[in-house]
Amino acid sequence: MKYKFVILVAALFLLPLSVRAESVRQYIDQGITKAQAGDIEGAISDFNKAIEKDPTSAEAYYSRGVAKGSIGDLKGSLADFNKSIELNDSLAFAYINRANVKDELGDKTGAIEDYDRGIELDPKIALAYNNRGTTKRDLGDNAGAKADYKKAIEIKPDFAMPYNNLGNLNSSQGNMEQALKDFDKAIQLNPNFAVAYFNRANVKDDMGQDEGAIKDYTKVIELNPRYFSAYNNIGNVKSKQKDYEGALKDYEKAVELNPKFAMGYYNIGLSYYNLKKYNEALTNYDKALELDGKFALAYEKRGKAKGVLKDYDGALSDFTMAINLDPQFGDAYYGSGYTKILLDNTESGCADIQKAVKMGVKDSLDLSNQYCN
Repeated sequence: MKYKFVILVAALFLLPLSVRAESVRQYIDQGITKAQAGDIEGAISDFNKAIEKDPTSAEAYYSRGVAKGSIGDLKGSLADFNKSIELNDSLAFAYINRANVKDELGDKTGAIEDYDRGIELDPKIALAYNNRGTTKRDLGDNAGAKADYKKAIEIKPDFAMPYNNLGNLNSSQGNMEQALKDFDKAIQLNPNFAVAYFNRANVKDDMGQDEGAIKDYTKVIELNPRYFSAYNNIGNVKSKQKDYEGALKDYEKAVELNPKFAMGYYNIGLSYYNLKKYNEALTNYDKALELDGKFALAYEKRGKAKGVLKDYDGALSDFTMAINLDPQFGDAYYGSGYTKILLDNTESGCADIQKAVKMGVKDSLDLSNQYCN
C-alpha cells in the first residue's frame, strides 16, 4: 500500500516562483484550505481561477493536479502535473505525484523514472522512497523495494507506512515472524493504522493464530466500521473453525457494506453449502457470478451444489466453465469427471479424472480405481 497523493499543506507550495498578483496567491491559498477541509470541488474551482489569472503558475497546476488525483480524476491529474513540470522542471513533489498517477494508470516504468527524478531533486523525501519501493515490488524487484522501504525509514524513523510495506513484502516471501515485527512497529508508530492491523491479522491467520487474527480484524472494524474485508476475513477464520453460522453472519455483513463484493457472496454460498442448505448456496453462487463472470471457483462450487441436487447437466456445464477459465483447476476436472460418469459418459469422465490425479487432487486416485480400471 502507498500514499496516493501528497497531502495538501501550505509548506508544499512555497515554491521559487515569480511574484504574481495578490488574487492569484489568494486563490491558491483558498484552494489549499478547502482541500484540507475536504471540499475538493471548491478547491479545484479556486485553482481554476488562479490559472485563469496566471496561466504560467506551476504551483496552481500542481495544486489542481493533487486535488484531481484525490477524487480519482487520474487523467486530469496527470495533465496538470505535466503542465506544472513543463512550467517548472525543478519541483520534486510534482514528479513524485506524477509518478503516483502513472503507477495507478499502469505505467510502472514511467513511475519509476519520475520517482528517480523527484529523489534526485530532493533526496530527503521519505514518501518518494516508500512509493518507489511499492512500484518496484509490483515490477518484481523485491530487493530494490526492500532497500527503498528501509531508506524511507532511515529518513523518517516515525513513518509507519514503510514498516507496513516491509511487512507485506516479508509475508509474501514467507518470512512471517519478521512480517509480524514489521506490522507491530507500524502499529506502535500509528495505533490507528487500520491497514496494518488488517495485514497483521492476515499473517496471524496464515500462522494458525486464529484468536489473534480475530482480535486484529475486530480492531480494524473498530477503527473503520465500513472495512468489509475485515468482516469477510473474520468469516474465513470462523469457517476454518467450522463455525459456519457465525461465518455466515460476518459474510452477510461484508456484502451489506459492499453489495458488489463477489467473494463475499461466494463465501455465503460456501457457508450454506457446508450447512447443507444447497438451494441457498446456489442463490449466492449465482450472485457472485453475476458480479464476476470469470470467477472460476464459484463455477466449480456451484457445480458441486448442483450435483448434490442431482442437476448433473447443470453441474457439468459449471465444471466445464471453471476448466475453461482455469485449465489447471484440478478440482473442476474431478467434478467434471465424476459427473460425466454419473451421466454414463465413463470414457470422457475417466479422462478428466486422470487429469485430476496428475494434479494431485484429493480422492481422485480412489475415484479412478473405482471407475476407470
